[in-house]
Amino acid sequence: MLAMLPVFLSILLCFPTLMLHSNGEYVTQEAQFLERLHLPAPGPESIAFDAAGGGPYTGISDGRILKYVNASVGFLEFAITSPNRSKELCVGNGDVALDYVCGRPFGLGFHHQTGDLYITDVYHGLMVVGPNGGVATQLANAADGVPFGFANALDIDTNTGMVYFVDYTSQFSVDKFTASLKAHDMTGRLMKYNPESKELKVLLGGLGGAAGMAVSKDGSFILITEAITKRIRKFWMEGPKATTWEILKEFTESPANIKRNAEGEFWVAFLVGDETGSRPSQQQSPGLRITGDGMILEAISLDTRGTISEIAVYDGKMYIGSPYLHFVDVYAWPSKSHQKEELMG
Repeated sequence: MLAMLPVFLSILLCFPTLMLHSNGEYVTQEAQFLERLHLPAPGPESIAFDAAGGGPYTGISDGRILKYVNASVGFLEFAITSPNRSKELCVGNGDVALDYVCGRPFGLGFHHQTGDLYITDVYHGLMVVGPNGGVATQLANAADGVPFGFANALDIDTNTGMVYFVDYTSQFSVDKFTASLKAHDMTGRLMKYNPESKELKVLLGGLGGAAGMAVSKDGSFILITEAITKRIRKFWMEGPKATTWEILKEFTESPANIKRNAEGEFWVAFLVGDETGSRPSQQQSPGLRITGDGMILEAISLDTRGTISEIAVYDGKMYIGSPYLHFVDVYAWPSKSHQKEELMG
């Protein structure tokens, strides 16, 4: 991934891990490994599927967004985020100095009405590309006159088509992860983009390392994971609590991305390893399934070694994202009562 991220994660992981022990509140399920989808470069941070079920799509460290076709073909290039990208320099890129030139897509989400793919790129901000892929168009790289420090996760309200995303920090640049952690940075932001009016609005500031976000099934609230403060925040968009927020859940491990499922529940991934594949000895689960009220329904156990960033469930299968790995691992979702799951957004 980025040069300083291993250091950032090593600091995060030096704290004790206590919250994910089996405590009677939930059941830990062992996910059944199905297959490994190999990539030409590391870093499948986020996973998405189009409206027709095509994919998975994922962004990788050399700046490309890839689409998985089948076992024979594997992944093919679908889009790129940097207009100045050089194929000769960037394909398979491992040089952090070239990241700005090559791009680094993180968050992905399809607008199922238009077929457009919305993207958050670490360096180029909020972007969009049409259903046929190609070079993405930049929509925004700042809000209220403040540049994005690190545009991160993204989700789309399937009811309204509004695009929501988070900026990890508005004070530190991408290569200042460690500094943001030491400063206990609280300048992350939640934003809303209207594809029709092109209006960009900051909904909430003061986030402590905005790592992920997901819109509820009915569009009434958003859940935001904060890596620095190690919690999930709930922001209300409708009802008597509209525009207010509350702390939904606190952890002793840092949550990464969060994804909603078809039933309206949420999958939370945790930063519980590093780029070498090691994990804290006390760590129990890299992911939880929770309700919108914060109740833990299920914890999972995976064979995948290394830091994971996302758990995306589609058609009964779990697709595992990571900032470091050269592949996407696929598992069968162990909960027998939820075998027909669809990733929303």
